[in-house]
Amino acid sequence: MSAEAALPFQAVFRQSDAEAARGKYLARLFGIFSETLVDLWCRDIRAPYENLGRPTVHHDGKRHTLDFLFRDRRTGRLHVVEQKCEIEYQGYRYLTLTEPRQLDHHRKPAFAAFLAAARGERLHVTLKGVAQPVDGAILIWGAVDAGGRASTLAETGLDDIVALADVIADLQAWRPEAYLALIEQRRKWAGELFDFLDRRL
Repeated sequence: MSAEAALPFQAVFRQSDAEAARGKYLARLFGIFSETLVDLWCRDIRAPYENLGRPTVHHDGKRHTLDFLFRDRRTGRLHVVEQKCEIEYQGYRYLTLTEPRQLDHHRKPAFAAFLAAARGERLHVTLKGVAQPVDGAILIWGAVDAGGRASTLAETGLDDIVALADVIADLQAWRPEAYLALIEQRRKWAGELFDFLDRRL
């Protein structure tokens, strides 16, 4: 990911360590609709992937629902996708992916199933009850530096790591109608809430 894309994304949340409350608030607010941004990105034919929906992965005798099922627009290959955008968590420790060890604290069975797909294990994957011939796995992270991308790809077997910072940069450049509508809607809703809180009785 380019530094030009990474720094504005990081700075909007972390302006100074003294503003921890600000970072927590913005991270939680952003988390409410961050997956929607990825879906809007995938709807644009300029994005490399198309989002087919939320797949179910059968692993170790259990069923796990993952965040997305991506189809590569160039190759047609299918990938299960997990989005991990931990912005302020543990003092911004996971805001930017710099090494594979940052994935180690994700210990839930669903993430284990996701990593099994990355390793090439033959898993039964369905989408709305229909079996899907999945070819691998893709991780979405907040921001990603070049070294973190290369080392994490090499260690995990992931097919790609998508930076949410890059997704947003694309949407800002493309300005699709649905993206602009989402911004205006959420801005309006927030304004209405604070107007209510500020109302004099």
